[in-house]
Amino acid sequence: MSEVKVDYKADFSAGFSVALVALPLSIGIALASGAPASAGLISAIIGGLIGSWLGGAYVTINGPAAGLIVIVLEACTQFGYQGMLGAAVVAAGLQIIMGTIKLGRKGSAFPASVIHGMMAAIGIIIIAKQAHILIGHTPVSKNPIMLLLELPMSFNNFQPLVLAVGLMTLALLILWNKVQNPVFKKIPGPLLGVILGSIAAGMIGLEGKTLLNVPDDLRQWIIFPDFSVMNTFAGWKSAITLALVGSLETILSAAAVDKIDPLKRKTNLDKDLVSKGVCNLASSMIGGLPMIAEIVRSSANVSFGAKTWRSNFFHGLVILLAVLVLPKALNLIPLSALAAILVMIGWRLGNPKHLLHAWGIGRDNVVGFAVTMIITLAEDLLVGIFCGVIAQYIVEIILGLKIKNAFKPEFKETEQRDEVFFEVEGSLIFSNFLQLKEEVMKLAQAKKNVKMDLTHCEYIDHSVMEQLEELKSFCESAGIKFVVDLSHHHSLGHDALSSLKKDT
Repeated sequence: MSEVKVDYKADFSAGFSVALVALPLSIGIALASGAPASAGLISAIIGGLIGSWLGGAYVTINGPAAGLIVIVLEACTQFGYQGMLGAAVVAAGLQIIMGTIKLGRKGSAFPASVIHGMMAAIGIIIIAKQAHILIGHTPVSKNPIMLLLELPMSFNNFQPLVLAVGLMTLALLILWNKVQNPVFKKIPGPLLGVILGSIAAGMIGLEGKTLLNVPDDLRQWIIFPDFSVMNTFAGWKSAITLALVGSLETILSAAAVDKIDPLKRKTNLDKDLVSKGVCNLASSMIGGLPMIAEIVRSSANVSFGAKTWRSNFFHGLVILLAVLVLPKALNLIPLSALAAILVMIGWRLGNPKHLLHAWGIGRDNVVGFAVTMIITLAEDLLVGIFCGVIAQYIVEIILGLKIKNAFKPEFKETEQRDEVFFEVEGSLIFSNFLQLKEEVMKLAQAKKNVKMDLTHCEYIDHSVMEQLEELKSFCESAGIKFVVDLSHHHSLGHDALSSLKKDT
């Protein structure tokens, strides 16, 4: 990993600030996942202390993530927490294998519509579960749709003091998002919500099961995995789902953070995937949650001025010190305050604006988005992803994709002096563009200009349009020209990167 000038002060300052964000989020995500609160803290500590040294990324932050809540919760419900840990260890091994055989960089070969539908479903499920905890009522239902339908019953049986703390925290988080003052913006909303929620809980006398319960003795945090679940189909399904979704989220987060890195560095996605696998192995072996490169904390890390991987290390170190120095303070946190934080996260993921955005970037994206979201809510995440991908392929076949081009683009490459000319036919979609993209990146590194003629391309999907934009930025940073001819196509949406169809 190439280095910039070491700036310990900047990295420590960023790591400290991110730790204040990560501490309440890690606890909340653990509880929402059906895990002990300590599991989220173990994950964040290992992700920082170990993951930072293993390389691959520059300014991403590792830790437990909302995107894995649904999978972990389902596994905990089926097998118990130790059984989930057994599946998580196997998932970690699968991640190491995927990174070793260079599947990390192929993560872009996945439809954006399915990813957005998956995240929207996860957001709805988080809200469906956490809204009951915010109210102070234990629901009967397990299915997310039934949980939402059960909310009126929960409101008839709410605990007034619990609801008061939860609503106060939720209102604070909503208002804090509107704060523009740069000094106040440096104070993490989740941390402020937890602190004020704890003060309010103490003043009105909340106690017992309404508060967090974390053992003071850290030896009680250690929980070992039960591998007997791997003798079942359900165990392997959980492991594969964890590995697939965790890897996809890590790859997408790393790629997103690369775009906001002031130094424009590129994550080694294969190395980063191996890094996450090793961290997940260590975390799951001692009772911690699976982790990913988390986008919200990573974005905050960049905004706080992080320069290198050391900020991730310092973030893990600060959380460890907080656990060692202030273990009793954790048990003052009301569960309804943590639920309010998670409801906000769920709303961010499941906001109806995402469906409107899917329509805006091209009506071809709505089918993959909707199928993934609906089947995930009705069935489970892995089935939802599979059906979403199949639905997206069917839509793209209708729009002009030939089966033979599904995984391999059809193009001719000619070179004239310092320019390479690509003439592409057929269709360019999420699963066939990687080969062409890598060819262009090699030429950019060799300082050769590239021109791409897509006149005979029947259909270009949104995922490819995003990657064409990334290629343009990459070539510009390399000091070469990258020209794409899209003059013979019309947009299927209203966004600048909407899918395109060839003019008839």
